[in-house]
Amino acid sequence: MKQPQTTHWFLPSQTLKHQIDSQVLSWLSDEGSLTLRLKNRCPDQFCVDVVAEEWSLPDPAEALLLAIAPSQKVLLRQVHLKCNDQLCVYARSVIPLETLQGKHQQLQHLGNKPLGEYLFANPSLKRSRIEWSKLTMDSSLYKVAMADQPASDQPIWGRRSLFQIDSKPLLVSEFFLPVLFK
Repeated sequence: MKQPQTTHWFLPSQTLKHQIDSQVLSWLSDEGSLTLRLKNRCPDQFCVDVVAEEWSLPDPAEALLLAIAPSQKVLLRQVHLKCNDQLCVYARSVIPLETLQGKHQQLQHLGNKPLGEYLFANPSLKRSRIEWSKLTMDSSLYKVAMADQPASDQPIWGRRSLFQIDSKPLLVSEFFLPVLFK
């Protein structure tokens, strides 16, 4: 899968929160497990569809955040999270080789299992501050997130966090699709 172009990320303090719909804001600012929240929203109807899972080079900004060389390959996992057969979230996880060594090597073999369940079950999990992004129709990442979805002119809001699991980093970005707010 082609690597989408970088998107602009900003801290929540750098935006006017009153200009963001309250439903969107609720999902952006939630620091709990997205998997758990989606499972509570649609019990027995939640699933993960793997879009791509491959060794790739990180985006330069992702490499910087992960404190790795831009030439270092990472496991890039892209999934769609669905409720009631509707695509609600596009998630992109960037996992350095160092993180996949030792007891966390099973992260390479999640398949359709949610990454969030694995992360939030680990007592050593630490999450950095959350950053936000707003994708518009002209963004290549917007096109990846909305693949096979009805055309929409609504922006897509997303968040990302740098996680540490046993002091090993991984970066998770989640983009909330318009259907989630209907």
